[in-house]
Amino acid sequence: MIYAHNPMQKKSVAILGATGMLGNALYAGLKDAYELILVVRNTKKVPLLERKYGYTAEHQIIEFDAAKSYEDFLSNKGYPDGHLLRLFDSLKDADYVINAIGVTIPFSSENPALTFFINGVLPHLLAAHFGEHLIHITTDCVYDGKTGFPYDENSPKSPPDLYGLSKSLGEPTNCLTLRTSIVGRELEGFTGLLEWFLTQKGKAVKGFANHLWNGITTKEFAKICGKIMSDPSKYHKIGLYHVFSTTVSKYEMLLVFQKKFGIDCKIVPEYENKLNRTLSTVYKFNNLFKILSFEEMIQEL
Repeated sequence: MIYAHNPMQKKSVAILGATGMLGNALYAGLKDAYELILVVRNTKKVPLLERKYGYTAEHQIIEFDAAKSYEDFLSNKGYPDGHLLRLFDSLKDADYVINAIGVTIPFSSENPALTFFINGVLPHLLAAHFGEHLIHITTDCVYDGKTGFPYDENSPKSPPDLYGLSKSLGEPTNCLTLRTSIVGRELEGFTGLLEWFLTQKGKAVKGFANHLWNGITTKEFAKICGKIMSDPSKYHKIGLYHVFSTTVSKYEMLLVFQKKFGIDCKIVPEYENKLNRTLSTVYKFNNLFKILSFEEMIQEL
């Protein structure tokens, strides 16, 4: 595979899962500076991107369903075939590939085998093919949040559920894997914390005051990817690194959401079931990005 790039041209970047919560933020943050290849499960969802951000006609669109790739693996006894090989061929000229494909917590138990393939196997297949040209995201849910926090890159993984286990298996180190936790706006489905909160007008909601979190917004993740791709000599090309911001409780998160979006609801602090999945690091990598505080990140959404 040849990655030839003319410095006078925009770099080509493939976003896998471009209509998801992370993918749509990557599109919004990168569409002006890069030639994008939008890889989506269903091209009928591309108008959602167009309505919110515009300019999708200026970028290439490819349909790829990871579930069909999983079916290929079953029929071909574990060897890449069909859909995945066609994807590789379609992305042969991409300077970078960002993997934002994943089965999220609410859907992880519907088909456990498929969850393990998409979250645990597919990242390694992508990394084996694209190497240092792949940026992959993983999650703080590989830790149980009960002991050992804050967790650095050398902390033993302790996934408490099927989702966490599936993600813990999909953390290749022969590409650039960024472990974090994200919050952001969605185009559809609305299963994340922020979109849920935006529907709570006039209600009383619980905010977990002893659930501690130091993740980032999807917009901030897009900014980080942009910095890495625009000046790659400044950053690690392979390995697993933690990316995080300031620590807040889930209760404090809701207060910040309320302030930003003006949601008229009552937020009641809840103190049961302590949980602390905050991240730390043994590297200087995270400091290179000058990540905003949580409140600053939300104000930018």
